[in-house]
Amino acid sequence: MDNGNISVRTSGPAADKIGTSLRRAILRGEMQAGTRLRQDAIAQQFAVSHIPVREALRQLAAEGLVTIRPNRGAIVSRLSSAEARELLEIRCAIETQAVRWALPHADADVLARAEAALMESECTEDVARWMEINWRFHFTLYERAGRPRALSLIESLDLQIDRFIRVLFTASDYRKQAQEEHRAILAAYRVGNAAAVTSLLEQHITETSRLLTELLERYQDE
Repeated sequence: MDNGNISVRTSGPAADKIGTSLRRAILRGEMQAGTRLRQDAIAQQFAVSHIPVREALRQLAAEGLVTIRPNRGAIVSRLSSAEARELLEIRCAIETQAVRWALPHADADVLARAEAALMESECTEDVARWMEINWRFHFTLYERAGRPRALSLIESLDLQIDRFIRVLFTASDYRKQAQEEHRAILAAYRVGNAAAVTSLLEQHITETSRLLTELLERYQDE
């Protein structure tokens, strides 16, 4: 699902209230995947016009909780801690191998682009933009692997995990922690320390999985 052009900012308190209520219901499992979110019914429930409802749905779409289908309305996206954990476990296995393949071929250009991506990500508060830059940073570390099929698989996995990371980004301090972990990974990458790079990358992905699993399960248990 590509929500790259969707802003995460809502229009005001009404949209925030609607978004909070729907988000909680989705994460608790009270609204199952595929459930249609009818704007008329939501507007009536909250005694508001369609404008804040649309803004709230756009917010939830940016977080990956809702899928907005052109001319067909919005539905609840599928989201489970088990799926997130599995996707991240697969990513961890493939990405740590990819970075081993790529590191011996890294050069000044790779390092400069990875550094530029990190600096850019530290300057944005927009979740969609941060997600895009985050992918660019990771891909830059792997692109010299010389394994196009592996890189294609990593990209596919990234697209599948995207909506989960958006939830983590907007509901926790994940962004700050991820930035610090990225800095450590790049420092080890810069000096060619393969053992440190793979260890730090594995820790980064494993920690992301832990935080996301805890967040999703907490919402579902409340």
